[in-house]
Amino acid sequence: MANESAHSKPHDKSHVHAAHGHPHHHEHNEHDAFLASIRELKEAEKAAGEKVEQAKKEAATIEAMGREKAVEITVKANEKAVQAKNEMLAEGRQKTDREVSSILGESKKHAEKIRSKRLVDREVDALSKSVL
Repeated sequence: MANESAHSKPHDKSHVHAAHGHPHHHEHNEHDAFLASIRELKEAEKAAGEKVEQAKKEAATIEAMGREKAVEITVKANEKAVQAKNEMLAEGRQKTDREVSSILGESKKHAEKIRSKRLVDREVDALSKSVL
C-alpha cells in the first residue's frame, strides 16, 4: 500500500477540493457569486429607491415653489388691476369734477346775465312808467 496514490484511497473530505480542481468547488464559487450578485442587486435597488424618494422630495419642493410663485403672480396681477382701476376712477373723478366746475361756472354766468337782464327790464319798466 505504500505505492497507492491519493486518488485511490477512500475519500475522507479532509483535503481541499480546489487543489484537485474538483467540480464541487466550482459549484461553491458559483453559489457565492450568485449570492453576491443578489446582494448587489438588493443594494442597487435600495440605492435606486433612495434616489427615487429624493427625486420625489425635490419634485414636491419644486411644485410647492411653483404654486407659491403662481399665487404671488396672481396677487401682484390683482394688485396692479386694482391700482389701474383706482387710477381710472381717479381720472374719471377729476374729469367729472372739471366738467361739474365748468357747468357750474357757465350756470353762474347765465344766472348773472338773467339777473342783470331782469334789472335792466325793471329799470326800463321803471323808466317807462316814470316817463309816462
